[in-house]
Amino acid sequence: MKLTAHRIKNLPTSIAFWVLSGFLIILVLTGGTSRSDEQSMILLRPVSFLACGLALLTLKKEHFDGRILLFFGMLAVISINLIYLIPLPPEIWRNLPGHDDIKLVDSAVNLGGVWRPITIAPFDGWNSVAALVAPLAILLLGFQLNQKELWQLLFLLMGIAVLSGLLGMLQAINSNSSALYLYRIINTGSAVGIFANRNHAATLLACLFPMLAVFVTRSAIIESQIWRRNLAVAIAVMLVPIILITGSRSGLILAIIGLFGGAAILWTSGKVNSSTADKGKFKKAAMPMIAIVSLLSLSFVTFFLSRAEAVNRLFQGSLTEENRIGFWKMSVDLFWVYFPFGSGPGSFDQVYQLLEKTNSLNRFYLNHAHNDWIEIATTYGFPGAIFLVAVTVVFFIKNWKLWVSMDRKRSSVVFGRMAGVAIAILGIASVADYPLRTPTFMCVFAVLALWFGEAGGHRDLTKQSSERAR
Repeated sequence: MKLTAHRIKNLPTSIAFWVLSGFLIILVLTGGTSRSDEQSMILLRPVSFLACGLALLTLKKEHFDGRILLFFGMLAVISINLIYLIPLPPEIWRNLPGHDDIKLVDSAVNLGGVWRPITIAPFDGWNSVAALVAPLAILLLGFQLNQKELWQLLFLLMGIAVLSGLLGMLQAINSNSSALYLYRIINTGSAVGIFANRNHAATLLACLFPMLAVFVTRSAIIESQIWRRNLAVAIAVMLVPIILITGSRSGLILAIIGLFGGAAILWTSGKVNSSTADKGKFKKAAMPMIAIVSLLSLSFVTFFLSRAEAVNRLFQGSLTEENRIGFWKMSVDLFWVYFPFGSGPGSFDQVYQLLEKTNSLNRFYLNHAHNDWIEIATTYGFPGAIFLVAVTVVFFIKNWKLWVSMDRKRSSVVFGRMAGVAIAILGIASVADYPLRTPTFMCVFAVLALWFGEAGGHRDLTKQSSERAR
């Protein structure tokens, strides 16, 4: 009773926290697809602008302390997209690389005096700008949270990942039931959870491993360490078969990275009670739960391996057979066709069709390059490639400081390390897919960026100085 009262007393009270949490829940239900023509966008887009507006109303100057780099990074992304949408005089536009085919069409229909933006697909370019409003809202709301509220977002992200995994299990058990899938165009028959793509579902589950490590090590999160460890072990054991039944090959690789990252956080955090008596209590309390969960997990694995429908693709085929290497080669060719400015945001599927070979035509079409690093370079050209390099360098420098020179026992450092592992998982996932094209992952990434930037930031250093003074 006392424990429950203590938890209620420690619930966040700021409006920004509850608006952010409510917005994330809406994202879970509507933002699991990268398609701009999905019906759920009718709800998500207005709600994103509303959340952003509410964040701006309550934003103050002091909220930017220690967040300037993150804010200007987001501002730069939005600005680059807007620059590609500025109409240019016909004389300039015609001389841009890669526009020869369009010039021929213009000449044939006598359409020579039209002002156009750099991007080949202006409508999709504006959609790219609109899609950035959701993560911007998360950042602006997140700036207004104190450290305690920021850490409590961990519960929400963990809950979202677990919900996606459980929904995925139900989808795999009854793959013929369309009612369990949230979107029209999906990886049919796969355990996609709250997403439309099996790889995205597996990526979120892989990110859960380092989150569980933080959940275990932070005594400030839940009072009972034994209860916390039991729950984390149960979830971790269940994750393995759930990732397996997604049918995602990349998901297995990402899960291994997540496991090692989580283990590194556990090993270095230094906040877990490691007394002999505590270990004995933990083993005694955990064994029944671990045994039950392991039995259930093995049952699920046996069931799905016997059906084989969802996991056959784990052991069959290759990247070459799925033509992804071919997609990447043509995407690199497109980079040089439109060099140095690129074809513009949202234009990949349209410019890809200009180079697509007739013998590869079928009833399917390629909406993305299935390698976001290459696609960003293709659509944003040399500026996009430079931006990626700059962000990657900053990420590695910050990670180095987090793991080498910062106090490993501080919550901000542990959360920063966890966010770094999860961001690395998203970066590696983007080599063969495009998770950050979905609104849900954009906003998960925004929360990770808030955690990642908090360690060693202005607020964290100020708090450190005051603690030393006491």
